[in-house]
Amino acid sequence: MSVRSETPADPPLPSPSPAGQLGSFLEEDHDRLDALWVRATLAWPRDQVEARQLFEEFRIGLLRHIRVEEEVLFPFYNARSSPSSRHLTDLLHAEHREIMAALARLMAVVNGGPQDLEEAETVLRNVLWAHNAREEGLLYPWFDPTDDPDLLRLGADVRARLFVSPAGATPPR
Repeated sequence: MSVRSETPADPPLPSPSPAGQLGSFLEEDHDRLDALWVRATLAWPRDQVEARQLFEEFRIGLLRHIRVEEEVLFPFYNARSSPSSRHLTDLLHAEHREIMAALARLMAVVNGGPQDLEEAETVLRNVLWAHNAREEGLLYPWFDPTDDPDLLRLGADVRARLFVSPAGATPPR
């Protein structure tokens, strides 16, 4: 039995096309990142080289996702929503800082050698789960209307920034 057959199949990449709902696309990217994390943790005890590579892909993808939210989504949302709605992006921004700190701790353990990942994973999982639930339940649906030309342009920009081909190249912007 090959090592690859013991792990779940590679998750599909989100579509780079501008069609569809942006919030749903962002949820699919959460799913893609979750699948990478699962594959990495399953590989950890038996193949740390593969696990480190998968954890690194997860780290890069998660940081890219956060960067797109911080640089593109949050400013767009804040510019179009009421001032009283901005507490949501303030909270999500603070959670991004927590996620990045927990991710750095996890990666330090991963890069440190054959250690138990449970504590570092639990910290990241807890903050990430609550954060993703908040984004998917409160923020992302706001981006789903497809009859707004500005949202369609925003969706195309976000897709171009998040899409990464299997070879690691991003499509031209």
